[in-house]
Amino acid sequence: MKVHVKHSLKSDVASVFKLCTDQKSQEAIYAGLGGSDVKIKREGRAPNVKLKISRREPANPPAAIRRIVSSVNDVSHTENWSAEGDGHLADIVVDIKGVPVKIVGTKSVQPDKGGCSVEWNFDVTCGIPLLGGLIASFAGDETRQKLEHEFKLIKSML
Repeated sequence: MKVHVKHSLKSDVASVFKLCTDQKSQEAIYAGLGGSDVKIKREGRAPNVKLKISRREPANPPAAIRRIVSSVNDVSHTENWSAEGDGHLADIVVDIKGVPVKIVGTKSVQPDKGGCSVEWNFDVTCGIPLLGGLIASFAGDETRQKLEHEFKLIKSML
């Protein structure tokens, strides 16, 4: 399943990039996303920043996959940021402990009319026969909702 979310902000690339890579800002964002036990480790200096983020997240899986997907999951991901053109790009890999789904993608902050855009692109896959499509679809929908909520939090913090 492909997940694509893109929004524009009336703010400059540098301010949005700082918000996306600043440890305290990220702690506030992930706390606002409903996660608990949020841990963030930041390494490097702009534009080459690596974030390792882990947290416990609630989920409401459909009955068909509740044996595979818990109602609370340990989620971790890495964001490897680098410069791309006049903006920034992060390669992202998400791991949900005990859930047989693979989530990989990118997040970019690029100049746009009147400010900049924030864009996420993810591929969500699951190799389990029969239920794999349902699991990937559920994980993709959850990812899309989280990204939309993350954008609202970013916008409110600028």
